[in-house]
Amino acid sequence: MKIELRNTKIAQYWARIPVKGRRGGVWVAIKPHCQIEPDTEICESKLLKCNRDFYLHIVVQREVEIPKPELTDKTIIIACDIGEANPIVAVELWNYGAERRNVKFLGKEIRGIRALYSRIRKVIGRKKVKHGAKVLDRIDRESRKVKDMLHKATRSIIERAEELKKKGFRPLIVYGDLKNVRKPHIKGKTRCRRNNRKVHTMPSYKIKHMLTYKALWEGMPCLGINESYTSQLCWRCGSLNTEIRKRLFRCKDCGLEYNRDLNGAVNIGNRLLGYMLNSRGSCEPPLTSPAINAPKGDLSAISVCEGGSPCDSWG
Repeated sequence: MKIELRNTKIAQYWARIPVKGRRGGVWVAIKPHCQIEPDTEICESKLLKCNRDFYLHIVVQREVEIPKPELTDKTIIIACDIGEANPIVAVELWNYGAERRNVKFLGKEIRGIRALYSRIRKVIGRKKVKHGAKVLDRIDRESRKVKDMLHKATRSIIERAEELKKKGFRPLIVYGDLKNVRKPHIKGKTRCRRNNRKVHTMPSYKIKHMLTYKALWEGMPCLGINESYTSQLCWRCGSLNTEIRKRLFRCKDCGLEYNRDLNGAVNIGNRLLGYMLNSRGSCEPPLTSPAINAPKGDLSAISVCEGGSPCDSWG
């Protein structure tokens, strides 16, 4: 695939499509949705036909300098918690974690789409379905719909970070590095197929990958940290004497009632603040630390919020 910039009357960009039996391929006019930067490299692309129209999916790559995260009074941490019910919960931490603003619950429709196609697969397996090829084609749409929603959700976070960057702030995106979720089955231990399906089909890797490459493309740091106990730990008092009922989080010591996923997102941002304060304002992307040492003996990540006023609202 080769793309050139030609200022002609027909189009601005032209692409050479390889065609069998024609040496050099065919040059066709294309209209991309955005400008193609000259320092990018054209990678493997794909030509599709839909409703008598042709679409060219162009994949580009370029070398970027990984920005170094620094902690200043202009730093705003955008903490993201990755889950099943709410794929992405984002919250902004201002003034070294003392204020929480602009809470977003993104991708909630994905859960309904996955449940719908799960029922379709069950129907196909139980009885003979007419026009089986069309039904199987509908199943393939699940991954495309989920991927499209994830792209829109992650793009909204990047656009918010770009908006803060234009205002003179220094946004820093952090997410919980979710690992060891898909544990193997233990012999003799009962398990729920429904819950296993939900956990094993969580698009956690796609979310982390999309956030990382989109943030680096725009020149903004994006880190992943260990999220052990972030959903069980109270972000306000640092207590583990908590209770979780479905999506409701309640602390038995300070009486905080919060959304479970939002509580995890705030703890992820506070933990990154603790890492950066311990390293005197700057840090490399921290690797996952041992889970047994995450919340119990080291609560320095929670201490940065002690000076702020208690806030029970979601944001």
